[in-house]
Amino acid sequence: MKTKHIAVIILLAILSGCVTIVKWKYGITEPKVQTPEKLTAFLHRHKYPESSVYVFNDSSSYLHGLRNTLFRKHLLSHMIFGSNGNLLQRDTAKCQWSGYEEIRMLNRDSLYQEVNGLELAGILNHIHPISPVSLPDSSLVPPDFTIIVTWAKFLGTYNERLFELSGAVKINTKSRIRLIWLNIDMQESWKLTKEQVIALR
Repeated sequence: MKTKHIAVIILLAILSGCVTIVKWKYGITEPKVQTPEKLTAFLHRHKYPESSVYVFNDSSSYLHGLRNTLFRKHLLSHMIFGSNGNLLQRDTAKCQWSGYEEIRMLNRDSLYQEVNGLELAGILNHIHPISPVSLPDSSLVPPDFTIIVTWAKFLGTYNERLFELSGAVKINTKSRIRLIWLNIDMQESWKLTKEQVIALR
């Protein structure tokens, strides 16, 4: 794992101004190796959704995602995939958590512009639920849309507006939507060396 390369990617994705100010405002901490138990406790403590929570299978899968330009562009934000598994076009120039209205208005009968270069299957093959309780609701299979939201424990309260997108899914009555919360914290099961652990500078 190229530590410096990944650190730069994450910094560019989440920090648009002064690092110190942003870290203070949102309570961002240094990334630490996590476990499913720690992540579940974090979600429970902050009253964040605890179902449909996923993590990468291993560090290779993690890198596979980060090497994809489109995945990086949507990092710490959300991706919407149609029923065919293709990524839908959206305005990534807006702030990471914008999209509430867009998700609320998703309609199975509408046509959406698709983007080549990132497919749902290419992500699902590299992630798994952190626990049986995190398995998606089987009643939503097959969904009209799948939304993947990436989040991280080390981001502190920056996660709040990301998790608010669940509200848009709940009030959408026009489509069957599968929502996946994809965690991007490093995992203890990956057996990373000290040199491989990412640090925010």
